[in-house]
Amino acid sequence: MIILLQINYSKDHSEVTLPLGILSVGSALKRAGFDVKLINITEREIDKTVDEVIGLNPDFLGVSVMTGIQTRHSTELCQKLKNKRKDLPIVWGGIHPSLLPEQCLAEDYVDYTVIGEGEITIVEFIKQLKGNGNFNQIDGLGHKNRGKIIINQPREFIKNLDDYRLDFGLLDLNKYLFKLKEAKKAIAYKTSRGCIFNCSFCYNRAFNRGKWRTWSIKSVVEDIDFLKKNYGVDAIKFYDDNFFIDRNRALEILEKIDIPAHTEIRIDMITDGLAKRLKELRVSEFLIGIESGSDRMLKLINKGYTVDKIKEGVKILAKYDLYTTYSTIVGLPTETKEEFNKTLKLMYWVHKAHPRAGFTMGAYLPYPGSAMYDFAIGQGFKPPIRTEDWGNIDRFRKDFSSPWVDNKKVWRIREYFKFFSYKIGLLNKWSEFRIRNRFFGFSFDIPIIEYLAGLAIEEKGIIGKLLRKIHTLVKKFK
Repeated sequence: MIILLQINYSKDHSEVTLPLGILSVGSALKRAGFDVKLINITEREIDKTVDEVIGLNPDFLGVSVMTGIQTRHSTELCQKLKNKRKDLPIVWGGIHPSLLPEQCLAEDYVDYTVIGEGEITIVEFIKQLKGNGNFNQIDGLGHKNRGKIIINQPREFIKNLDDYRLDFGLLDLNKYLFKLKEAKKAIAYKTSRGCIFNCSFCYNRAFNRGKWRTWSIKSVVEDIDFLKKNYGVDAIKFYDDNFFIDRNRALEILEKIDIPAHTEIRIDMITDGLAKRLKELRVSEFLIGIESGSDRMLKLINKGYTVDKIKEGVKILAKYDLYTTYSTIVGLPTETKEEFNKTLKLMYWVHKAHPRAGFTMGAYLPYPGSAMYDFAIGQGFKPPIRTEDWGNIDRFRKDFSSPWVDNKKVWRIREYFKFFSYKIGLLNKWSEFRIRNRFFGFSFDIPIIEYLAGLAIEEKGIIGKLLRKIHTLVKKFK
């Protein structure tokens, strides 16, 4: 048996998101004839899962790891496993070990790393693990030989993604259905990999090498029709890095699946005609990175548009009443206090210009392999020496120590902007007061509201269900 595992952070409520990475790799292993089990947990279940893995006695454990808090939790689990069964082969895959394979392999709890796409690499790996153990010829694999770290040559990208369809039978999909706007059974899905744009803060430059590849429209529609028919799925949350690189393809998919969708799109792609069509197609929500209120910062991160272009797109989205979550980055290297405040000013302008706007804000995270990484180091960023310490480098955590910004303050500002998403009158007024007056200290209100919101999101107990119903009613009549 092979076990593939992912650890989610419980405070993000992300355990309900379909783990597309391990599902794709697991599907490839199953197709190749191997017995595979997928485990998707939160950090609260680490000890229980360690015992479960030991009891199942797998051939190896594969762990999907993203840079940030997931790195710390993956480290904790793997260390505990090695303490109980030192000979268990542990393979790390995903974004973090793909960006820093040597550092991961320097740890005694990581035996192998899969660098980049894992579907082909992992099948070749298990064949060698069960066979001659010659790992030198496996492209995209990092391994050790008598203590020496070896990184094999990169693997070419999969030529036809349609050869690697998801096997939904590997998971109980009912666990991964969630509410999304008016939908009761939304699910995560991905139609493409990569992005052709070159934002200098993004991991895509190293991980996907500026390439964009897709599953065919036929495959996408077949999958979603299957999910609709067998699980009652009534909305899709697309996790593509950029769903609209091919506008005609995106529109055709939305037309053919005929259910509401949540997608990401660049603000400079928004036109009046496109917004009108997306409204007709019942796109229920967008996530758009507007990043900064400073033209200098936008140029530094290579976004390719200006603040004026952002405002133009926001006005169009507001015109068609399209719900949008706007994402920003602060604490970029060389960012001044004035430029930081320009971003807050832009966000507040968006809040007033677009009533159906939500917000997320985070401090700049220097991703290894990104175009800005070396520049960030030159400007004072000190990369962690140990893998587990990347758990502190998380742009949405208040304990992230950034050289350029007070991240506790950023976290508080983010929470106050996030409260606008709840669309509750008195809460909106209170958040506006905080933001207008730059009053971000003495934040006693945040933990209370976040606790109640968590109950409502997860519908925990009678109080959680009641809060969810009240919130739904309030939003319906606004």
